[in-house]
Amino acid sequence: MGDSEATRQAWYEDLLRAHAGGPPADSPAARHGALNLEEAYAVQARLVDHKVRSGERVIGWKVGATSRRVMYQLEIKEPIFGCMTSGGVVCDPAEVRASGFQRLAVEGEIAVVMKQDLSGPGVTTADVVSAAAGIMAAVELVDCRIAGWSPTVEEAVADNAFHAGVVLGPYIKPLHGYDPALEGVIMRKNGMLLASACGVEAMGSPLHVVSWLADHLARFDRQIEKGDIILTGSLTEFFHVSAGDVLEISYSTLGSIRFPVAE
Repeated sequence: MGDSEATRQAWYEDLLRAHAGGPPADSPAARHGALNLEEAYAVQARLVDHKVRSGERVIGWKVGATSRRVMYQLEIKEPIFGCMTSGGVVCDPAEVRASGFQRLAVEGEIAVVMKQDLSGPGVTTADVVSAAAGIMAAVELVDCRIAGWSPTVEEAVADNAFHAGVVLGPYIKPLHGYDPALEGVIMRKNGMLLASACGVEAMGSPLHVVSWLADHLARFDRQIEKGDIILTGSLTEFFHVSAGDVLEISYSTLGSIRFPVAE
C-alpha cells in the first residue's frame, strides 16, 4: 500500500467513526498528512459507498459554498460538492434531533429535481432547464465531523461537504416561465428573523449551480442521474441550532418548512 493510499484510508477510518456517532475526528491532515482535493473526493466516495453497502441509496448531490456569505463563513474560495443518500432524508421534520449531530446547523436552499440525466462537460443553463422537472424548497441539515468546525477545504470535501440530512418542501414547481434566481427565502428561529435572501445568491442562479456540478462530476466520470435531487447551496449564512429551537424557512412561491429541534 502506497503512502497516499494509506493516508486516504486513515482519513476514511477517522471520518467513518465520527459519521457513525463517535466523537468528532481530530484534523485528519494534522494526524495523517495532507491530501489534495482529488484524493479528498476519493475519501468522500468511500464514505458514500459504505452507506450504500449498508442499505441506503444515492438520491442526489449537494453543492456547498455557492454564495459569498458561506464562502466567507467557511473560508472556502470555491464551491464543493457532496453526495446525498436516502438515510439523510427527514420525512417527519419533528424528528430532527440535536443529539444525532455533532453540532447541527441549517441552511435554506433551493433544490432542483431532475427528470433526465445530465452529463458534462459544457452543460448550459438551457440544458439544465430542459433536464429539470422543477424546483423545491429545501432545508439542508449540515454538520462537521471534524473537531472545532474549522476544517481545511480538503477535510470538508472528505467529510461529504458537511452534508448531514435534508428536509424537503411540500411540492415541485415547474421551471417553465419562472426564474429561480428571483425566488426569495426568509429564515426565522424562535420567531426572530435570522436572514433573508434570494436565489441569485447561489452562483447567480440555482441553475448555474447544476451546470457547475454536471461539469465537475464529469471529471470523476460521473453524471447527474434522472430523479436526482440537487441542493444548490445556502442562500444565506448557515446557522447553528440547538434542542428547543423552532425553525421556519419561508419561500416566495415554494411554500414553507417549519420544524422544532428535539433533544
